[in-house]
Amino acid sequence: MSTTETGGSPRQETPGPSSERSQQLFTIGQAVAQLAQEFPDLSITKVRYLEDRGLLNPARTPGRYRKYTSADVRRLRAILSLQRDEYLPLDVIRQRVDRAVIPAAGKPLDPASTPMRTTSILKREEPIYTWEEAPDAAGVDAEFFRLLVEYRLIDRVTMSGPALAESDLEIARICFLLARFGVEPRNLRLLGSSVEREAALIEQVTAPSLRSTHSDKREHAEKTIEELGALLSQLLHLLLYKELRKLL
Repeated sequence: MSTTETGGSPRQETPGPSSERSQQLFTIGQAVAQLAQEFPDLSITKVRYLEDRGLLNPARTPGRYRKYTSADVRRLRAILSLQRDEYLPLDVIRQRVDRAVIPAAGKPLDPASTPMRTTSILKREEPIYTWEEAPDAAGVDAEFFRLLVEYRLIDRVTMSGPALAESDLEIARICFLLARFGVEPRNLRLLGSSVEREAALIEQVTAPSLRSTHSDKREHAEKTIEELGALLSQLLHLLLYKELRKLL
């Protein structure tokens, strides 16, 4: 790239000459090129988006050029693999790669290290896009969004008014990809109902402590939600993995 890149918080200045000899650095275009065969849809724009979302933090030169290390490229590969293979929300992916908790298919997670933290759950529910902005941001037409709302796969209205979070956009993208295989939103309603029942189960277990005015009890309830959510999520992943193996 020949133009100066701006935006984002620099991690550090590019290492001096002696460091450069011991560690090869890549431009953003070179980083994309390294992964192009494995991820043909990867673009510089998407890498910048992952930067903006806090998943990548490359070094910068004094002229503000991005410089990726081999470790940055490995991290990018892990992020893209988790998106493609496990359809995880970006906040969950960020925490997983931060902890280097990237299990092989079918390998259980340690609940203590599972990155489904209550704070990130609350963050993902914050409104980010208006209803009018969301379809274009997700690359999905408005009619498809309407179907997702109709089948209760996303909620159009939050407590703050009509708005959609980044997690809603990711749901829309995944549903859109599934539709290409003939799996329509109406086919996913049972999946949504199952998730609602799981959330109700967690609510039943934690409701008394969540309603408590004692901060220690509420903190315990939040920790319980985190652990139960992580365990149920991993259980569903393994049960699906077990059933899919029967097809092979």
